[in-house]
Amino acid sequence: MALFDWIAAALLVLSMLFGLVRGLVFEVVSLAGWVAAFLCAQWLADDVGRWLPFGDPAATWRYAAGFVLVFVAVAFSVGLVAAVTRKLIAAVGLRPVDRLLGGAFGVARGAVALMALAVVVHLLALSDSAWWHESRSAIVLDAALQGLKPALPEKLASYLP
Repeated sequence: MALFDWIAAALLVLSMLFGLVRGLVFEVVSLAGWVAAFLCAQWLADDVGRWLPFGDPAATWRYAAGFVLVFVAVAFSVGLVAAVTRKLIAAVGLRPVDRLLGGAFGVARGAVALMALAVVVHLLALSDSAWWHESRSAIVLDAALQGLKPALPEKLASYLP
């Protein structure tokens, strides 16, 4: 096995272990929280930036400060909801099933991360490197990208194998 194969296996195992420890419900709520935090931050950053009580009202840093404040507030709030949800799952007695499904979610998340890495490898033209050609994982990732190629935008798909 090539070095990249070991890295890919480690990424999948680590992602699976994180999923096993956290559980599916916590993982899904957390993922939804990150998406919600990003969307809310984009939507509310300008307004929150104007409410800040210091500096020039027209300063460009206000948007960035508002974005960070909204993002952190929403992510923290959803984190609290995820923690309460985890406790409810444990109280009902579904924790073992939740953890098992969390492990499966972790493997899927690791696979998506590896495919994103493969896209970056192809975008940077690193796929001609020896370490990529020696890897068995690269063959599987390239085949997966070939299967996804029709669903991707043409501009991005043109860089893939």
